[in-house]
Amino acid sequence: MAKSNLLLNNPFAKAPIVRLQGQPVLLFTEQHNSLLQALEAKKVTIFSECRSGFCGACKTRIISGSVSYLTEPLAELNADECLPCCCIPCEDLELDLSPEGAAVVTYPRNKNLAQTPSTRKTANLKAVPQQEVVED
Repeated sequence: MAKSNLLLNNPFAKAPIVRLQGQPVLLFTEQHNSLLQALEAKKVTIFSECRSGFCGACKTRIISGSVSYLTEPLAELNADECLPCCCIPCEDLELDLSPEGAAVVTYPRNKNLAQTPSTRKTANLKAVPQQEVVED
């Protein structure tokens, strides 16, 4: 199946998230030609000799998820391994690679970002006890 059909067969499908040992590192999109190219763009340390003609050097263990191959891998792989140089993720993917030194995805911790404009206005107001009204 062609890469564009694989990722865009449903216009509402989300792009796969690639995690390294639980840490989200990238959102795999059409701009990436292969998983290896995407990982290298995020400064992930991964050994590869693919461009020098030695297939199998980038072999990586898959913790969860699956990949689809753009070309048939030349190296022998176990069921829980992939060759990032010639595959793309089919779904969210977690790899057994270190996220150390990689440009990882971070999320802001500012709790005001989670508030809507209407709740931001009242977030600092304190409750005032009601006074009892006595009629004569």
